[in-house]
Amino acid sequence: MENTTQLVNVFVEGLARLTSYALTDKEKEAVVHGFHKFHERLERMSSTSSLRQLAIESQNQSGKVPRCQHEGTCMQNAIRGLLRTFLVGFGVKWGLEAVPHLISLRLFTRPSLLLRGFSRDTTSFASFLAVLVSSYKAILCTMRHIRGEKGSDYTNSLVAGMLAGLISAKLDRSTSRRNAISLYLFSRALQYGTVWVFERWASRQQTEDDKLRSRWMKRAHSVDVVSATRRKLEREAVEEAGVEPRVNWDAEWNADTKMDTEPEWNPQTTISWSTTVEPSLETKREARRSHFVRSAIHWARSYAPAALMTFSVTVITYVLVFHVESMPTGYAHLLFKSSGFDALYPGKVALVFKAVAQKMAESTTGKFTIPDGMPTKQFVSQIPFGDTLAKSFDDHIHHNTLTCGLFHPSTTSCALGMANSFSRGFPFAMKMYVPLNIAVQLMFKRGIILKDPMSVLLKIIKSSTRSSAFFALMSMAILQAPCIFRNMLGRDTVLGYIAGGIFGGLAVLTEVRSRHIELGMYCFLRALQMAWNVGIKKGMWSNVRHGEVMMLSASMAVLMSIFQNDPTTFTLTYRSIITRVFGKN
Repeated sequence: MENTTQLVNVFVEGLARLTSYALTDKEKEAVVHGFHKFHERLERMSSTSSLRQLAIESQNQSGKVPRCQHEGTCMQNAIRGLLRTFLVGFGVKWGLEAVPHLISLRLFTRPSLLLRGFSRDTTSFASFLAVLVSSYKAILCTMRHIRGEKGSDYTNSLVAGMLAGLISAKLDRSTSRRNAISLYLFSRALQYGTVWVFERWASRQQTEDDKLRSRWMKRAHSVDVVSATRRKLEREAVEEAGVEPRVNWDAEWNADTKMDTEPEWNPQTTISWSTTVEPSLETKREARRSHFVRSAIHWARSYAPAALMTFSVTVITYVLVFHVESMPTGYAHLLFKSSGFDALYPGKVALVFKAVAQKMAESTTGKFTIPDGMPTKQFVSQIPFGDTLAKSFDDHIHHNTLTCGLFHPSTTSCALGMANSFSRGFPFAMKMYVPLNIAVQLMFKRGIILKDPMSVLLKIIKSSTRSSAFFALMSMAILQAPCIFRNMLGRDTVLGYIAGGIFGGLAVLTEVRSRHIELGMYCFLRALQMAWNVGIKKGMWSNVRHGEVMMLSASMAVLMSIFQNDPTTFTLTYRSIITRVFGKN
């Protein structure tokens, strides 16, 4: 009987210790409370106090180190992150594969399609996410244990993020997905790293500006005090001489000694309460520099996202026209569909840009004039890939230039070609944005839909219309705006297509300002990928072995260091997402 009791005690104690590693403090309290009740029954069989001692240790031993904000011990936090992230990642990947079958109704006729989600690829993706999150948690806590309170958490989180990226990168077996994730995190690291540096610099400039203002205010105050004293002495001298004063000294004195209002802070001009104070040359230089810095900060915060978008779309336009084979297939297909080119040249759109690029490379003048009386179809048949492209032209239509014919083959008017491009792109964009906005409302604002459905409906319509107009304008400008410069210069130039990209990027100004940075970063990510592909094609650089691993590691280091120490640097939406994934540490 005694041996049986000891075995039960050992089993329960071991079970309690194992359970404590996978539960939070609140969950642990509930388990320990159950152990207390179970122990009361065991006391009838044994007088040992192992369970009571276990409960006391479970309550008193938190296992945390200073600065840890997670629930439970550090080991619990890492194991919990591993299990939860694996299950969520597996479920998301499986859902992404199952939803298309559900929408197409194939799932009802072939239920076995559900089993396709339980694949090796799904497991590898979930393992990558799980190890990325759990290893970061474990390494961060380990760094804090080793370095103690004196160690900077910037360094702890930076090293933890870097090592987590190195450990987990190769677990995802899909090279294309691994590259996409690395590029995405790199663009975010570049974005928020730049914001973090900029905000710290702006804060330091504001501190220097405040010091300059303080020095100027002290100088202006001292000058006015001297002026007030001088006027007081002059008044007393006039009164002793018995001469009628020419000014109202009481009013002047009150004006000079009224110190409850400060002068306007503008050291580039003269400033005083009642006395003109001429700033020194050094003060003027500091004021000019301060004014320039404040203007630069204001411009960067207001227009940097639009500038990033313009730069990115310009790069995309250049690659599209002159190196279309370097574009990702999915993104190229999106541009072709949204601009209506896919309907004009079914399955042959890439040949249009290859023909333009080849003609531009062969020509020294950039003039591709079609002779009078010759149908565009006949002229197009003589260019590279012309036999295939000519099938999309009417037998009798005549354009002035070859490129105008290629970019708007159904009409000779460039303005009408722009209108047709917009009319084709807008409905396509509406089909894309309306479901997206509805999904966002259902996921994040379900309560508002029930309270005020009409306002939500109007908001969806307004947001979808505005975003679709932006997308249609961007597509139109990229492909049709070069016609303006072609007609002005009488020939095709690379600058004309670059100008089309600039106009396409400026279309982002039709969107709400809060979306500028998100759109800019999305296009910047694509532009970065295309520029890299073009560089490889031209022999400017070559692919770096395991380059995506190094990029992922460096990006994780930057993002985790900022997230752990300055989370307000992130936008509210991105901060919410990254907190859900990595939790509090």
